[in-house]
Amino acid sequence: MKNSAARAEGAPALFTVPRSCYLCRGTRLALRFEACGTPDGQPTAYKCTSFGHRVHPPIWGCLDCGLLFQWPIPSPAKLTSAYAAVEDPLYLAEKANRYQTFRKALRFLGPARGRRLLDVGAYCGYFLDVARSAGFDAEGLELSTWAAGHARSLGFRVMSESLAARASSQDRYDVLTLWDVVEHFADPRAELAAAHRLLAPGGTIHVSTIDAASLIARLLGARWPWLMEMHLFYFDRSTLPMLLEELGFRVLATKGYTHTVSAGYLLRKVEASFPWLRLPARLLRAAVPAQLPIPINLGDNMVVSAVKL
Repeated sequence: MKNSAARAEGAPALFTVPRSCYLCRGTRLALRFEACGTPDGQPTAYKCTSFGHRVHPPIWGCLDCGLLFQWPIPSPAKLTSAYAAVEDPLYLAEKANRYQTFRKALRFLGPARGRRLLDVGAYCGYFLDVARSAGFDAEGLELSTWAAGHARSLGFRVMSESLAARASSQDRYDVLTLWDVVEHFADPRAELAAAHRLLAPGGTIHVSTIDAASLIARLLGARWPWLMEMHLFYFDRSTLPMLLEELGFRVLATKGYTHTVSAGYLLRKVEASFPWLRLPARLLRAAVPAQLPIPINLGDNMVVSAVKL
């Protein structure tokens, strides 16, 4: 299954082999990772703290530009329904560490100066809270009814609508943030094009995501834990800037991104990701304070910052 072009020729609309690369439209495609586990499309698979590591449909790669992507892609309607139903109590338990992560992320944005900011995928509103404290005029988009309710309880305007719907309004923003969101879009090109329309001239966008071409991702291959049902596109430091520049952005910088998590949460992730490490991870969980904050940066998380031309 190294080249899809011949096999997909004349195939029906819902073919199981992609005809071309989503990004560069090249036809030299290869099946990079066969389906693993049993993806079920349930809302639990799409929550931020999902432990469904290395459970995913087939993942294809473009031999020309390097983009990796899940195929087939779930329908936008199915994804919207799943995300609307997401509830994630464990995310609330990690609140202090999320705040630490987002306070560090502020450095990508520059001075606040009262600039209007839209956080796409605002979830429970923790980054909105950090941005407001720094001096931004912050509001968000969030599909999860549960998460949006938490964000609104912090006093924020949070809309449960798509980027395209927001872009059709008269509202415009100086800053857009998408923290670990772009990999979940069924159509990243359309979503980022809507983000471009939402920005005022000279406005900036900051997109964090996993880096599929990072050393750790290449070393682990099929064992890379971020191969998951909820991740539809796997960008890297070349492919994401390529898409942004196609849409009328100028890339300013691509930098590493550090998450802070509790020791207990991290060790549970290790158990879920690497079954052969279960015993030592459980022993460590018994010995290490569960709430100890641990900064994690294995080189496979990045932030791409760009300006609207």
